[in-house]
Amino acid sequence: MPAPATLIGRVQSVTGKIVTVRLLRGQTSLVMVEGESHRIGQVGSMVRIPLGYTHLYGICSQVGAAAIPNSVVSEPGKEIDSRWMTVTLFGEAIGDEFERGVSQYPTIDDEVHIATTPELAVIYSESSAAALAVGHLAAARSIPATVDLATLVSRHSVVVGSTGAGKSNLVAVLLESIAEQGYSSARVLVIDPHGEYADAVGDNGAVFSASPSAARHQQLYVPYWALPFEEFVAATMGELSPQNSADIRDMVRRRRQDAARHLNTPPEPTYVTADTPIPFSAKGLWFDLNEFEIRTYDDMMLTTPAVISLGDPETLTPSEYLPYEPGSKAPFKGTSRLIARQLDMMRHRLRDTRFAFLLEPGVDYTPDADGRTNADLDELLSSWVGHDKPVTVLDLSGAAADVLPLVIGTVLRLVSDGLYWAGDLPIGSRAQPLLIVLEEAHLFVREGDSSAAHRAVDKIAKEGRKHGVGLMLVTQRPTDLDSTALSQCGTMLALRLTNQADRSRVAAALPDELTDLVSLLPALRTGEAIVTGEAVKVPSRFRIREARHKPIGSDPDLATGWRKDPRPDPSHYTSAVVAWRTSTTAAALAAEEEVL
Repeated sequence: MPAPATLIGRVQSVTGKIVTVRLLRGQTSLVMVEGESHRIGQVGSMVRIPLGYTHLYGICSQVGAAAIPNSVVSEPGKEIDSRWMTVTLFGEAIGDEFERGVSQYPTIDDEVHIATTPELAVIYSESSAAALAVGHLAAARSIPATVDLATLVSRHSVVVGSTGAGKSNLVAVLLESIAEQGYSSARVLVIDPHGEYADAVGDNGAVFSASPSAARHQQLYVPYWALPFEEFVAATMGELSPQNSADIRDMVRRRRQDAARHLNTPPEPTYVTADTPIPFSAKGLWFDLNEFEIRTYDDMMLTTPAVISLGDPETLTPSEYLPYEPGSKAPFKGTSRLIARQLDMMRHRLRDTRFAFLLEPGVDYTPDADGRTNADLDELLSSWVGHDKPVTVLDLSGAAADVLPLVIGTVLRLVSDGLYWAGDLPIGSRAQPLLIVLEEAHLFVREGDSSAAHRAVDKIAKEGRKHGVGLMLVTQRPTDLDSTALSQCGTMLALRLTNQADRSRVAAALPDELTDLVSLLPALRTGEAIVTGEAVKVPSRFRIREARHKPIGSDPDLATGWRKDPRPDPSHYTSAVVAWRTSTTAAALAAEEEVL
């Protein structure tokens, strides 16, 4: 009886989930099965090992001379055949029921077959109610590529790939699929440092921007008074001596305590610390600190200020005092903390438009001199994740780069803590989970770093699962990504990676039996991904579909741009410089001119 066309070899050794297969002699590398061509020995391809009514399935992880067992190599005088393959078992099926893991193992000389399209369909049948379609199998266009959304969110994930490999498109496809496949009450928060996703989410999302460039974009505010004391100081004054830090901490604590009585539900003063998110006037704090530095007195007891004119905290105008005289002549210099440089920095940042979304957060969240605001954190959280869209994009491309880790850390802490303390309320993160997508994660969760963003991400990675807060890290440099955060990601979506160090970091995050799949990464096509982990039934090679609304991170259309005739009007450079100096995009300036 002739061997079936799917037969490619026989089992020669079994070590746990690793099976060594000797391929048949004289067999071509390309076979036809039911009108479909199959390449034998492709790393990442799937095979079937029948054991009675049970069929074991495995993935080819190694082929050729490297897969030859040591026992064969060491046999003296024996001609070595290089037609060997290493297979990693991942599941079994009885009939049309596939289950991950194996209950029995093959034995010597058991047959090994190609996994055909109908058999692949059994493996990838959508048994999960939360199956999210993102494309198709690279080896079979007719079989949808799906990930389990519930596991993707709850067990965290990481998307890695070189520039141009398709990371932004993959994330955009995930966002589209979540919005359009029945998850109307989904909550996805995208932290977007480069403004790539504002247009990609289309009508499926709300966009908050530090520098809005379109009419539908809302102004992003991250109130400074929501920062813990140390992070507020880092953002406004920089480094302080321990004594000065203690003095100013006490001033901030008293200001928060005084302002707390204006809240709708004021806490007990003893519960209020310098870290409690209660509004206070940063301008008033600067003014009082500056007064302490510059004030002079008409008497040696330092009781009568030698004032020329009083300043104004709201306009950041300092008071003017008579210059002090050395020795025992009036006016006399008062005590000083010697923080003139830090106060200059604070005044500069309070005036800098790049910091306005943080230090002057609009009419609703900017406190008056007594710490009163028109709106509180509940309205801020509701605007971010309580609207009727499944996706929220926080576009930070217009923010100053040196405060991005601080801002991102604050946002993540506010959202995760706010939803945690919601407890069993319908908006709590256990009742309505939240997925946080962090783009350019290697910039904010860097190995060995201790920024506010790093601390917030680390906390979510370790504790978010039980509280209903999921994390998706997106990076082109996994080498720079914190190893602890990476180890907490239960699913990896790896696109093309050409850097050897990056591939080594990916290999270190994979189970030992799958590390050979890393060799595929440099050869992946744009939009192809090796997906492993808990959100997929088996390690798979997916071809991700194209998003309908491409992120800005997609490659520009060079052919069209370079064929324009005539060339663009040079007057546009004037608009570009104006936008640069005002930290506002040219599109936003044009929109303002139309309104005027």
